[in-house]
Amino acid sequence: MKLYYYPDACSLVVNIALRAANIPFDLIEVDYASRQLRDGSDFSKINAKAYVPALVLDDGSCLTEVIAILDWIDFKAPKAALLGLQGTTWRQEAMTWLVFVATEIHKSFSPLFRPNTPREFLVPGQHHLKNRLSVIETQLTGRQYLCADTPNGADYYMYVMSRWICDSGLCTRDWPAIRAHANRIETLTYVQDALASDIR
Repeated sequence: MKLYYYPDACSLVVNIALRAANIPFDLIEVDYASRQLRDGSDFSKINAKAYVPALVLDDGSCLTEVIAILDWIDFKAPKAALLGLQGTTWRQEAMTWLVFVATEIHKSFSPLFRPNTPREFLVPGQHHLKNRLSVIETQLTGRQYLCADTPNGADYYMYVMSRWICDSGLCTRDWPAIRAHANRIETLTYVQDALASDIR
């Protein structure tokens, strides 16, 4: 099994989840600018979308999109409790926060990182992101994790997003509960292992 990644991209969520589930895999870096692998081959031949994460299974099939991959990992290793049992309230809560982080937090960051984003969009874009982060801040206040007593896929996704806050022109000190959550996630051994592997 092969996980294609960019350093410190959302592919880190899958890296963490695979380790939490004790599923072995190989990491293959994709060059962000050229969308090429180290051997010069074209990443779009593996994933036509030409972005990460892409998880190539042993049968050669390719899974893409963080939520879809987490669902596959959860099916393969339910004891890792990435999403929870089908039909349970716990799973619905985990999925709710997972989707919120993916669509409202992650996608709010994206235009702030693009070099061709018009300057006049940056301030309202940051304001929009602040509003979305405030939802997470409120949810995490007085809690260790987003929706349970143990971390799940939504927590791993939010952890990776928290690493981007300072790069977007904001500051983590404005989000004490998010910062405490990130520090808590980062103490996990498998998260530290993922971070150590997620380098150039």
